[in-house]
Amino acid sequence: MAAKKEIKKEKGFFQKLFENVTENVKEGASLVGEKVGEVGEIVAESSAKAYVAGSELVAETSDKIHDYTEKQTLQKEENKLKERISELKFEFGQLTLAHYLKNDSLHKAFLTTKPVENIVNEYKKNEKRLKAISKAIKKLEKNA
Repeated sequence: MAAKKEIKKEKGFFQKLFENVTENVKEGASLVGEKVGEVGEIVAESSAKAYVAGSELVAETSDKIHDYTEKQTLQKEENKLKERISELKFEFGQLTLAHYLKNDSLHKAFLTTKPVENIVNEYKKNEKRLKAISKAIKKLEKNA
């Protein structure tokens, strides 16, 4: 009978050992689960911050590209207007010189003729547009 009691003790010993191992495994798994959860939260938070920062950077870059292309478009138009203004001055000079050489004077009636009026009106319109373009370019340069 004594041998049966010892066997029961040994079974109790192994049973306790397995229970302790099982408990340790459960605690370890629980700890690992908690740590994974914490890491997951940190990753999620970092990802959200990175997404927001990336979105802001994309928006800022898009605005800068838009401003740059707008400035380039305005500068092209500005150059065309300056060129056209030079052409109008040349045309006005030619008309005026031809009239002066023909008549030895410039009369007010000449300055109100249709060709001269057309040149002057286009010149004024182009000058007005040129000022607006210059203001727009300066505004874009301030924002840059």
